[in-house]
Amino acid sequence: MDNLFYPGKFEFRMGLERGEPARFFRSHTGDDALLAQRQKILTDHPERHSVLLPEGKPLLAEFARLLADWGTAAKPPTLGQDLAPDFLLLAPNAAGMPVLLGGCVCFPSSWAFEEKVGRPLDWIHAVVPTLNKKLGEKARGFLTKMPVGQAWLRANWGLTASPALNQHPALGLPVLTPDIGLGDVWFRIERQALVALPETGGILFGIRLEVFPLAEVRANEPARLGLLEALQTMPDAIADYKNLTPARARLIELLG
Repeated sequence: MDNLFYPGKFEFRMGLERGEPARFFRSHTGDDALLAQRQKILTDHPERHSVLLPEGKPLLAEFARLLADWGTAAKPPTLGQDLAPDFLLLAPNAAGMPVLLGGCVCFPSSWAFEEKVGRPLDWIHAVVPTLNKKLGEKARGFLTKMPVGQAWLRANWGLTASPALNQHPALGLPVLTPDIGLGDVWFRIERQALVALPETGGILFGIRLEVFPLAEVRANEPARLGLLEALQTMPDAIADYKNLTPARARLIELLG
């Protein structure tokens, strides 16, 4: 839970630090269980979770070559089943705006990946209050000029009423309510890696998910205080977007 919260009122931040792409995409402890879930998800609903436009095929091929260099055995066309992290593939259009060309997202946090494929980044981010205004141009400039050979790491967090990794909207999972109990709330962390694809000029976006009971956050004093401040200072529009509004007062009470 380190480096998730910053002092002061809540706001969106890039929050980037350098990392190693090989370390992010290689097998981690617990990946076997994730791969079993991925295989079932992709068997049951491939159309929701694995989409690739024709323009994205060169990016996928380059990603596969990099995985081999990094010591990861996954190969197309089974990348989504053989690779534990979710991944997205983007490439800049003529205006320099990254466009989502495909990928495999088995563990979405309440969003429909298949509806975003083919869309530019500013369109995808338009639903997130203040994000384009705060970070839009900065993010686009960074993504199109990333140095080759390293990963840039960042993290997002959220709160849900289900421990399920796959929270696609079509599943109709439970939502946070005003009378939610401590044992019914889960803290989700998306660990993200941004990697430049040197041959195609594309962008690889990897996601690894961690889920903890809220009780574990409350027992970690720095994390408790950081989350409490974020909930107390978060603009209403962002709380609505994160599906926190009905339970925000109750969550503050539980953490306080």
